Amino acid sequence: MNILILGAGRGIKDNQDSGDYPIYLSEFQGETVLEHVISSCSKLDDVNFIFSFREDDIKHFHVDEITQIIAPGSQIVTVSGSTGGAACTALLATEFVDNTEELLIVGSNEILGVNPLDIISHFHEAKADAGVVAFPSVHPRYSYVRLDNDGWVIEAAEKRPITRNATAAFHWFAHGNDYVRSTMAMIRKGADVEGTFYISPALNELVLEQKKIASYHIPLNQYHPLKVDRQIQMYETSLAGQILSPNLESNQ
Repeated sequence: MNILILGAGRGIKDNQDSGDYPIYLSEFQGETVLEHVISSCSKLDDVNFIFSFREDDIKHFHVDEITQIIAPGSQIVTVSGSTGGAACTALLATEFVDNTEELLIVGSNEILGVNPLDIISHFHEAKADAGVVAFPSVHPRYSYVRLDNDGWVIEAAEKRPITRNATAAFHWFAHGNDYVRSTMAMIRKGADVEGTFYISPALNELVLEQKKIASYHIPLNQYHPLKVDRQIQMYETSLAGQILSPNLESNQ
């Protein structure tokens, strides 16, 4: 399975002491956010990591060398300047993913509180062509999917709550070339959101092809966006609470 980790965006730094490092290099529990994302994805079988990084981050922070330490043999896609959005950034890895191998596209600043192996196994058992992870929300910052009575995705929207099924930055495709084809079709149709192309709307092209798109649902407390320092601090605090609680109970 090819796993494409998108790290070419710019996180918001809301801690003056954190410097100008990309948000995925922020640390908690002694490891960077990027390490935690890679560790989670490494639970999957036979994976090949591909990373997209900004050229400036490679030059100034040596993130290409960092990933070779964490995930030896991984591929690096250098992003010069801005792209048309996450969907376009992912397309820069076409030479590695435009094939019949499985493709998983994840963000470099989100962690799910569930084993990704369980998610992918669910997609496999459903014999799906693609799959997303959904959690409950109605906030317009997220992407959303509409499901039919059997739970299959029949519509996707970005920054527009069409249901309560918000989606995480976790997009799986049974074949990488399905992503490339559907995204290029989406771009040709101009399906952008205020000039930016996102990944989720490309699922609409697969719906038109009558592909089966599955969804894996998690509770809100298992979705952990780590896009600002404050969110990282909150997540670390919650983890500390989970570790502390059993100890407190055992002492009572």
